[in-house]
Amino acid sequence: MFTRRNFLKATASTLSASVFPLLAQSAPPAKPLRGLRLYPPTGQQVLDGSLRDGIFMDTGTGKPESGMFGNTRRYADGSPRFHEGIDIAPVQPWRRTDEPDDRVCAVAEGRVVYINDCTKNSSLYGNYVVLWHKIPDFGNAYTLYAHLHHVDASLKVGEKIPARTVLGIMGHTPDIPRARSHLHFEIGLMQNSFYPMIDPQHGIWNGANLFGIDPCVAFGAQRHKGIFDFDDYLSKKPEAFCVAIDGKYLVNRLGGLRLTCSHMPYLRRHAPATISAERAYAIAFSREGIPLSVRELPAEVKPGTILTENTAELRRGRPFVKHGELTKRGEALLEGLLVCPGFPPRSTEKQGEVG
Repeated sequence: MFTRRNFLKATASTLSASVFPLLAQSAPPAKPLRGLRLYPPTGQQVLDGSLRDGIFMDTGTGKPESGMFGNTRRYADGSPRFHEGIDIAPVQPWRRTDEPDDRVCAVAEGRVVYINDCTKNSSLYGNYVVLWHKIPDFGNAYTLYAHLHHVDASLKVGEKIPARTVLGIMGHTPDIPRARSHLHFEIGLMQNSFYPMIDPQHGIWNGANLFGIDPCVAFGAQRHKGIFDFDDYLSKKPEAFCVAIDGKYLVNRLGGLRLTCSHMPYLRRHAPATISAERAYAIAFSREGIPLSVRELPAEVKPGTILTENTAELRRGRPFVKHGELTKRGEALLEGLLVCPGFPPRSTEKQGEVG
């Protein structure tokens, strides 16, 4: 008997066999997530910029903001000093006369690319570990864990590890007072794979070749999206300055746009499709020194000419430009970005960061 129930079942079966497959075939593929799901690197769980006591380690001033990202410190002459990451204090209760026993863990799945032992290879980072994280359709990002008391003996360069893998124990290497023990943590982008031409000692993992993003911003942003979206973050970054460059520097990078940055797919989307050695180009940078875009200039412009200068952003970042001219720091930034076999460095002065 052909009842109403049988009719409904037959209709549903017909839809499943014909309409639904068509809908599935026509649906656009899901876009890859251009970000990372981040976990805190230590037992400190609130890393979104809160200045509550006991989260950030100060520089001896008693001001916790001196352990945060950006121009939070001062040189002896009073000028601002940029801090590339955040300094995470031991979990309380902790007595400053004690060695901390906080475990330091990977904030995301990644590959171990560098382990430094400060007794053999001196660095202002002391004992430090660098992880490399692949981000679909964006490129790669690094995370860095510095001033460790020691690195976990089971950790090996080249191995892929899951999030929250123990990397070592918090410390105060190479020469930080025990009372200021902390983890210096960075998350950011690598500038140039040819950097070993400048520093063969630490190679591409020298701090001067690593450009940090504020970890507090990253942890805060993922509260809304579930991940930290690098592509979205960079697309909204204001330009701090824009400088003219000769196209031959870009063409020399093995043809086309070869700024060997870790965020190459992103940079390619924000650059001309082809690069000519006969033209001049403008590279825009963020206040941290991250290249944001490359654009062709309508006429020949002297390389090194500052095309735009956002003084408000530069005050919040490093002094790359002053009064329309590149500073020594700005010149080092450009050289570090563009150095390659065809254009060797003018000097091998190391510019590693202070953690």
